[in-house]
Amino acid sequence: YREAVRAPVMNAGVTRRGLLAGASALSAAGCAGFSAAGPPSAALDRIRALVEAGDVPAAGLVVRREGRIVFSFAAGLAQGAGGEVAPVLFNADTMMRIASVSKMAVALAAHRLSVAGVLDIDADVSAAFDPPLRHPQFPDAPVTLRQLLSHTAGLQDPDVYWMAAPGRTEGLFTPAMWRPAEAGSPGSAFKYANFGYGLAAHVLERAAGMRLDLLVAQSVFRGAGLGCGFNWSGVPRAQRQAGATLYAFEEDLWQPQADGPAVLAGESPAILSETGFDLASYVPGTNGTLFSPQGGLRASLQDMLTLARLAASEPGMTDPVWTHDPARGADDTDAGYFSTFTPGAQVHPADDSPIPGLKLLGHHGEAYGLYSAAFHAPDLDAEFAFAVTGTKSGGAARAERHPVVVKATESLWESVAEILGAGAL
Repeated sequence: YREAVRAPVMNAGVTRRGLLAGASALSAAGCAGFSAAGPPSAALDRIRALVEAGDVPAAGLVVRREGRIVFSFAAGLAQGAGGEVAPVLFNADTMMRIASVSKMAVALAAHRLSVAGVLDIDADVSAAFDPPLRHPQFPDAPVTLRQLLSHTAGLQDPDVYWMAAPGRTEGLFTPAMWRPAEAGSPGSAFKYANFGYGLAAHVLERAAGMRLDLLVAQSVFRGAGLGCGFNWSGVPRAQRQAGATLYAFEEDLWQPQADGPAVLAGESPAILSETGFDLASYVPGTNGTLFSPQGGLRASLQDMLTLARLAASEPGMTDPVWTHDPARGADDTDAGYFSTFTPGAQVHPADDSPIPGLKLLGHHGEAYGLYSAAFHAPDLDAEFAFAVTGTKSGGAARAERHPVVVKATESLWESVAEILGAGAL
């Protein structure tokens, strides 16, 4: 789901001549730029059309059913869409910043620490902060990790919810982070808040005595055979160098917004820090926002499939904490975007799903031009993951069928429904 975005990483050297060179390279790559496994051809055509029409720089979709990949197709450029570098093709294994799909990895780590007895997700987390985390209008109401993970902690996103190292999480505490009193005390209503995951990461680091990137790698990624990492931490150099840039279409060019050439060529985690800061000096549990827990995981479409499967297999992530009741006016559903949330995953019930009649559990992502999704369909024992790495302005408009569907992803949703035989949009 959407994040507020930091200052974009722009490339002043992009020119129309460079764009044409990139476009020519894409055309020349032709079929070599497409990777597919399995039918149907209509889905391949839709993805091709998105890229060839210039609506997105790259798009991909992977679908798995009963443990077997039944569809995998990707097209477009991971890098060079704006002519800023030589073209690099996008495929199902290309690593990219997957936006809020990242939250499932943080939640998985939290639930595993809870099972291991390292923390209690229903305990008051206020004492992990100095000053304590308390809603100013409800100073006696506890704030729990379950609330933070399910967006029911009474928070709302301030304009800025990230802190450069060596700053502290508490440096972001302002009255603007809390919903007004009429929305109720923590635990009583829903509002999606990215900042809640920065606070949750702070709590996890304090409990485990370990940086978030290392903690999630140890508790989630390694056991699942995943090579992904928050802010590129732990991602092999070759995969990072072949990773995807995220784009916005501005001044008739695809302009890099995140993971431009300098970041992809880097070797250290891509964190926000003051000049001279040494990551080796970081004390876990002092800046929960450092590794962008709300959206900074770099992963591939294949990795996203596994995250959706893990979330659906984790007992603590399948039971809803919140389901919207129209009679309860304090819930903020973002015009129907949300209807049910567990501690770490969004649920689309069968009667309110972008694929009508099919229940889904997983997460959406939206930031820096990217739209992504990774979901498990329990009734079909299936998972799917898709992403587009940039959109033109019209592509961000919500489609009529469901609030989570935008014009740039409408054909991807249609393809998922078709491949799973679950109806069509």
